[in-house]
Amino acid sequence: MELSKTNRLHYRLFKLTSTIFLVGLGLGCAKKAEEAPTVATSTEASSRYLYLATGSCYSGNGLTTFTNATSTNKVYRINLSTGLQQEAKIADYTDSKSQAGDTPVGMASADANNIYVLVQNATAGLKRVDKIPKENDPFRTQVSNNATVFSANARFLAKTGNGDLLISKTSAIERLSGADFSRIPSGANPYVSAPAAPCATSTTLITSAGTLSNEMIYFTHAAASQNRVGFVKASGYSIAGDCPVAQAAPNVAAFPTATAYDKTNEILLVAYGSSTTGTADLNSIYAYKLNVTASSVSIASSNKIYDFTLYPATYGFQLFGISAMALDTSTNQLYVSTAISTAATVAGYRVEKLSYDPAKVGVANTTVLTRPIPSYFLSHGADTKCISQMMIDN
Repeated sequence: MELSKTNRLHYRLFKLTSTIFLVGLGLGCAKKAEEAPTVATSTEASSRYLYLATGSCYSGNGLTTFTNATSTNKVYRINLSTGLQQEAKIADYTDSKSQAGDTPVGMASADANNIYVLVQNATAGLKRVDKIPKENDPFRTQVSNNATVFSANARFLAKTGNGDLLISKTSAIERLSGADFSRIPSGANPYVSAPAAPCATSTTLITSAGTLSNEMIYFTHAAASQNRVGFVKASGYSIAGDCPVAQAAPNVAAFPTATAYDKTNEILLVAYGSSTTGTADLNSIYAYKLNVTASSVSIASSNKIYDFTLYPATYGFQLFGISAMALDTSTNQLYVSTAISTAATVAGYRVEKLSYDPAKVGVANTTVLTRPIPSYFLSHGADTKCISQMMIDN
């Protein structure tokens, strides 16, 4: 049937309107398709976090801290931009996925999507390294519980430049291959064990470890008359010459608790702790300028950049009984886990965020660390007992 002139006009207007609508819809969809990739996810490199392991820890001789049974025993992360606590709970070592007595004492980045967690447990066979996705309460994969590696208490975890893992086990440092997690010994011994002078026989309590830009190993040792920072060749320790240099603590009663390495400026930051409050150096942070070559290291200078006895006259922030440190080298921010009071029995920990100026080390030491925010970065609470290790990662 032929349409009337009026109906033909209505029909053409309908077709025109429909065409405009469809074109507009197509353009809108295309725009949304273009914009979709710009939406950030929590695991993208543009998002950066402070990761915390809240297991049993060490803050210096004379200080009583939290144990396997009383620690929070969680691994979680905080957004560096927002400061929101537990943006993601990576693992709760008191839940059904865990073993009784588990406590996370160390961490290291595995890759863009996973982290390694060092788990201490008093029961033989339960000390281990877990690999865990950077998600809320994900599954966990055990990658090593080697009986020889874990023959003593697990203390600290670090990753080398080639992806291997360094594990402090109180009296020695073990090395695991990053490829298959097999043990890498030095002869028949742990990778670093009982180093002689100048490291001395540092076998009592190795509190932290890591590698320099040339892959030489540094470690801190806390024991009477042997409290020091030691440096060992990248190949490990087997003969006396494999420890070329060491740095004694600034006081015989100052015990190293935590480290942070500024690779860009070759500065090693070392925190010292003690239950004594009125003596200089006992609760302090030192910056050691290093001369690092392809196969050697020497200490150029020793500079104190914080001392508890100068609070509040010189420093407007209190650091006492430091248990962990993490340096964000992209922004020169130093995160420090500190006891909330000077009591010998620690009631809790908080995290301070401090601006770090490496150019002032050795020049204006009392202004190397300043507090850019009026309050703590992370206040103490049920989830900060105790902060055993921290790291910056995506």
